[in-house]
Amino acid sequence: MKKSLVNASLMLCLVGGTSAHAAVTLYTSQADYLAAVGATTNYIDFAGSPALTVNGGSFSSAVTFGTCDLGLASCSSSVFHNSDGITDTGGVAAPNFVAAVGGHFTNPVHAFAFNYISGGMGSIELNGSTVVPVGNTTSGFVGIVSTDPIDGFVGLNYIFPSTGGRDRYFIDDFYINPVPEPGVWAMLLAGLGLLGLRVARTRG
Repeated sequence: MKKSLVNASLMLCLVGGTSAHAAVTLYTSQADYLAAVGATTNYIDFAGSPALTVNGGSFSSAVTFGTCDLGLASCSSSVFHNSDGITDTGGVAAPNFVAAVGGHFTNPVHAFAFNYISGGMGSIELNGSTVVPVGNTTSGFVGIVSTDPIDGFVGLNYIFPSTGGRDRYFIDDFYINPVPEPGVWAMLLAGLGLLGLRVARTRG
């Protein structure tokens, strides 16, 4: 029931067309996210533990990952690949020299998701401005669906209240999924409406 309500509200947001503010839906359940978005166009499993700093664009042509110290604009294009995931290469803006991990999409997307492990994430920053609280200070799953296109993201670290330091996390199982844009939803519904009228006239 809960999943159906989420899907219905998402559809209504999409059908409503472009608005001044994007409607963003956060999923913390991988199963619910995948059920809502459908087919996966890109999936990255960061398998292996090479313990190396690597180019963030070497995993997929669809997204370039990077280490972000002060937000999306200052992301480098390098990440540390180890323990079946990727993490930051360090950052000078935090007392404990921990930075965030971000990504820039080659083509804007409307849905993406990942698991974060071994650490806490406080929120997700989208397009350098929209901040979506994750509400989880331990390992978990983040799925984002937005009515507006997403160019990039940063997973903002959980901050330790006692020290102000950042909690380091690893990202794994990265998904990019197609979600129809508002105009596509409108056309689909218009087509279904016309089909319904035609069927009604045929029966009448």
